[in-house]
Amino acid sequence: MAAVEKFLQFQQDAIPCKIRAKRGCATHPRSIAERMRRTRISERMRKLQELFPNMDKQTNTADMLDLAVEYIKDLQKKVKMLTDIQAKCKCSSKQNQSSNPTV
Repeated sequence: MAAVEKFLQFQQDAIPCKIRAKRGCATHPRSIAERMRRTRISERMRKLQELFPNMDKQTNTADMLDLAVEYIKDLQKKVKMLTDIQAKCKCSSKQNQSSNPTV
């Protein structure tokens, strides 16, 4: 009888065992927050894929970001080149604008 009482007392003092959640159904707040964070990142990566040409859906995140950075740098070079060409341009329309300012 003493052994049974000791066993029952042990069960009351023990930390209750959590029931395991089904796969994909996390119950811990940190797990839920992490899933939400991953979902937001995935959505933004899909939006980024749509902005850049020649970006496959199978491209991993690191490669996708590398391609995006390279593409943006290329666009910046093109903008600088076009700005330099425009600054050197001696077009008649540019001369007309500078000689006839509109108020």
